[in-house]
Amino acid sequence: MPLTLDEYRCLRGFSVLYSGGLDSAAVAILMGGLIDGPVHLLTYKHQYGALFNEWSRRHNSDLVRILGDRVFHNLIDLTETWDALGANRILREIARHRGHWVVCLGCQQSMATHTILYNLEHGLTNAFICSSVGGEYAVMSMGVTRERNTALYARYGIRYNAPLLDLGVHKNEERRILHDHGVEPGWGRRRSHQGYQPICLLGFQHGLDILVDFHTTYPPQRIAGYLDEKAELSDQLIRALLRARGHEPDRLIEANLARYAEEEAAIQRVRAAQADQQPP
Repeated sequence: MPLTLDEYRCLRGFSVLYSGGLDSAAVAILMGGLIDGPVHLLTYKHQYGALFNEWSRRHNSDLVRILGDRVFHNLIDLTETWDALGANRILREIARHRGHWVVCLGCQQSMATHTILYNLEHGLTNAFICSSVGGEYAVMSMGVTRERNTALYARYGIRYNAPLLDLGVHKNEERRILHDHGVEPGWGRRRSHQGYQPICLLGFQHGLDILVDFHTTYPPQRIAGYLDEKAELSDQLIRALLRARGHEPDRLIEANLARYAEEEAAIQRVRAAQADQQPP
């Protein structure tokens, strides 16, 4: 469910699916200014054409300057997890689900698997994606995708939100946020923005979407079925990896659910107070 500025202030710490580009840097700065607690930047790479991954660290010193030493950046290889979810049989996956969209969506679900794992290990109840206003057509940002992922993360006591969409922050405002904090956003025009994030060769399948607003239509029902199928595989992987690292999965999940409930109670108090202030 979308949150307001005052509701975001009820949260305590978060992770960001962070590329280091305009959108993710804006989310880190904006949310770090509202939310107390640690800020964990999670940058993912893979062995199928993810290049210049170290570029994601360009703004690290800026973020520490702005937010303090509570900023932590992690560069995580998700190749093995993505293989388990279908990357090593990608042509069969494309044929079975009848769409090339399984490439980027499969990568995103591998990110979700690692993000849930990371949040559980670090006691974090919030994970932010950096979908931006005007890009909701993308398969990773579609309503059905966010709905399914919200339900998946919630199983583990993790709130899944897209702050830029929740708050209606457009590209020009993102650039202003960075400029106001002395951070160089890179060159951009309209929705196209060439920042400093790594380059994913597989992602060029969406190049026309950004450059000329040629928006591919993706089938919501097939996407929902794909995500439901991968959610069960993700759960198996999360639990197996937690056990391999010496954790008891149910204990970590129970603890996160308790923290999540505390934040939800705080959010409900804010909503109740706002409702009381509304004129009759």
